[in-house]
Amino acid sequence: MTQRRRSRTTFLAIIALIVVWWFMSAPPDYLEIGPAVDLGGTAESILAVEASPEALGLALEHVDSDVPGHDDVLLREDDGYALVSGMDGWIWRVPLDGGGERYADVQLISSGLRAAPDDHDVIYFCASRLHGEENPPDERVGLYQLKISAREVTPIVTEVAMTPAIPDQRHKVFADTDPAAPSVMQATIDGTNSRPLAFCNDLDVSADGKRIYFTEPIAYEGASMGGGAVGEAITLGKNGRLWRHDLETGETRLVADGFHFIDGILIDPHPADAREESVLVTQTPGFAITRFFLAGPRAGTAEEVWTGLPGMPDGMDRDAQGRIWVGLYRKRSNFLTWAHNNPWIKPLLLRLPLELLPVPKETGILALSPDAATPLYYAIYEGPKLSDAAVGIPGTNHLYIANFDREQHGLVRMSYPPLD
Repeated sequence: MTQRRRSRTTFLAIIALIVVWWFMSAPPDYLEIGPAVDLGGTAESILAVEASPEALGLALEHVDSDVPGHDDVLLREDDGYALVSGMDGWIWRVPLDGGGERYADVQLISSGLRAAPDDHDVIYFCASRLHGEENPPDERVGLYQLKISAREVTPIVTEVAMTPAIPDQRHKVFADTDPAAPSVMQATIDGTNSRPLAFCNDLDVSADGKRIYFTEPIAYEGASMGGGAVGEAITLGKNGRLWRHDLETGETRLVADGFHFIDGILIDPHPADAREESVLVTQTPGFAITRFFLAGPRAGTAEEVWTGLPGMPDGMDRDAQGRIWVGLYRKRSNFLTWAHNNPWIKPLLLRLPLELLPVPKETGILALSPDAATPLYYAIYEGPKLSDAAVGIPGTNHLYIANFDREQHGLVRMSYPPLD
């Protein structure tokens, strides 16, 4: 065989292997690539409050503990400890000066810790699968309650109304008075009127303690925290949902449908009203913060508060002054901005192993005014102290930052920066 023929045979073999790989690695049908999206540049108002590159790294303080990486921290400063949603499947009890212990064994991996405003002994949390982990088949995704003194975990919602994995509607917000909102009474669930909750990521509790809002970023096969969201992040699919559970009536009702990866949730304060009128949510891989109006003159609509943020907004929390602290899970890269504007590259990205995807290493924090309209502080960090900022949790003297990295241990906190 001549050298030219051998080269041609080798070339054809390589082409054949690429073709076979291309078809064998095809993503599932539910990962539909949409049109080009121009995320634009970072808003000047955010850049105006950006801290110097080294500021966040210098401010970060490590509290030594065996607690692993975690999604959220619930502070009990008067009692001298925090409850932490560990990535090992336990809620930890960690003294604020270090140490700690595994406190409550929960279903799957907990996230989104929230205190019951009417009972100091009760907290609520989500439980979901973590990508790459072997999840026990008998443990269920859901919204749960922990009675702290008894270390007693009780399911609240593990089934929701019978809605399809891929939403039928896009950008739909159901007003409180809308009778068309899918709902189910937990007491009447029988397998024909409901489906298992696929992913419970974050939650917030109404001021009167009667209603819990919780997010379901995706509901199709493989829904999970971490790597399970990568396909949705690449396609910018609109498959996220927000649910509300009424603790008095037992009704679980759909609030919003067909938004991109609804993740963090924060109820807007409405001191003059008996009931909340709107909520804020993050659409994490979409670099957006959105407000859903549930009551009042704008009921049933959505408002884009922020788009094209400089990082992926994950969880949100409020400090004593009502200011909002947002975890920027990963900084927005130039490549990702380009890829969303050039979707022809996405079929290739969807076929690559997670390890080969160009993921930035920087993480950060964003502070906003109580109405979320005005940036107050923005900082990005890359280094060993903090790798995946899930949310900023305000305390009296420190801002704690949940670090969602299974390889990290301990708590991370910082003194408050000036917010002029």
